[in-house]
Amino acid sequence: MQSFQPDFSYIEKVLTREPVDRPVLFEFFMNDHVYRSFAAPRNLPEKDRDLQDRVLMIDAFVHAGYDYATLLPGSEFFFPHTGEDHGSGRTYSLNTGSHLDSWERYEDYPWPDAETADISYAQRLIPYLHEGMKLIASGPGGLEEIVISLTGYENLCFMMHDQSELVDALFDAVGSRLVSYYRRISAFDHIGACISNDDWGFNTQTLLSPKQMERWVFPWHKRIADTVHEAGKPVILHSCGNIYSMFHRVTEYIGYDGKHSYEDSILPVEQAWERYHDQIAVLGGIDMNFMIMEDKKTIYNRSRALLEQTAEQGGFALGTGNSVPDYLPTEQFIAMLQAAWDLRK
Repeated sequence: MQSFQPDFSYIEKVLTREPVDRPVLFEFFMNDHVYRSFAAPRNLPEKDRDLQDRVLMIDAFVHAGYDYATLLPGSEFFFPHTGEDHGSGRTYSLNTGSHLDSWERYEDYPWPDAETADISYAQRLIPYLHEGMKLIASGPGGLEEIVISLTGYENLCFMMHDQSELVDALFDAVGSRLVSYYRRISAFDHIGACISNDDWGFNTQTLLSPKQMERWVFPWHKRIADTVHEAGKPVILHSCGNIYSMFHRVTEYIGYDGKHSYEDSILPVEQAWERYHDQIAVLGGIDMNFMIMEDKKTIYNRSRALLEQTAEQGGFALGTGNSVPDYLPTEQFIAMLQAAWDLRK
C-alpha cells in the first residue's frame, strides 16, 4: 500500500456506524514478521530507543493502510503472575494460575498502582505519529481473564460458591485499577479510542454463567466504557467466544461502540454484521482458521465480498477474526488487505 494518507475520522465513522467512502481496516495487533515486512526500524535518538518497537508498529500500521495504530501497555502497568510458569507454551490450562484463593494471599499480592504507573511512553510517541492518525489504546488484559489468571479457572468457580466475598474483592481490585488506567490513557488527545480486551467465552458459551457475569463482570465493563466515553472517545470490546446469548448487555447496558473477534464456528462475521450492525460496529472478522487454511484468492474474494456487503450501510472495518499470529503466513494476510487496497483505487 503506497502513498496512503491516514485519517482517523474514518475509524470514528465506523464506530458511529456511518457509511464511509473507502474501506477501513481494523486489527487488534499483528506480529513482528508483519511489522518488519511493512516498515523498517527508525534510527531513534538515544532518549527514545525504548520506543523502538512501538514506533515500528506505528509505521507498519500506516504503511499497511490503517488509520491508526494500537498502543499496547508494557510492563509499566501489569498484574504479576506469581504462580506456576507456563513458559513459552502456545497453549496451557486456564487452571494454571497464581491460585490466589485466600484472604492472606489477596493481601500479600503485589497489586499494581494504576495511578502512579508510568504511561509517559504514550505522550513521547506523539512526534512519531503520521499526520491524520491517532492511537487506539488497549488494556493490560481484561477483567475476567486477569482474575482467572490470578486464581485459575476451576479454582475461581469453587470460590464463587464458597468464598463469594473474596471473589467480590478480586474483581473490585482488578476492575478499579483498569478503570483508573483507562481514565488516564484516554485523557491524551492523540488517543482516539480504547480497546477493552477481555475474553469471556469459548465455542459454545461463556466461561461464567449469566448470573455470575451480571454480578462480577458487566458492572466493571460498564464503568470502563463510561470512563472512556466521559473522555469523549469511543470504546471497543475485544472478546473471543460465544457471548451472543448476552450480547444485549454489551450493546444496551455497557454501551460498547464496537465489537472485535469473530469465529466462523460460532457466528460468521457476515451474519454478525447483518444481525448487529444497527447496534454496534463490527470490526475484523475473517476467521483465523479460514485465513490459515484457504488460498490467497479465496481470502481475497471473501474479504472483497464482505466490504461490498457492508459498504452502503457502514459500521464495518475489515480485519482478521482475532489478531495476526506469527504462524499465519504474511502473504495470506496481505491477500485480505489487498481487497481493501483495490477498492480504494
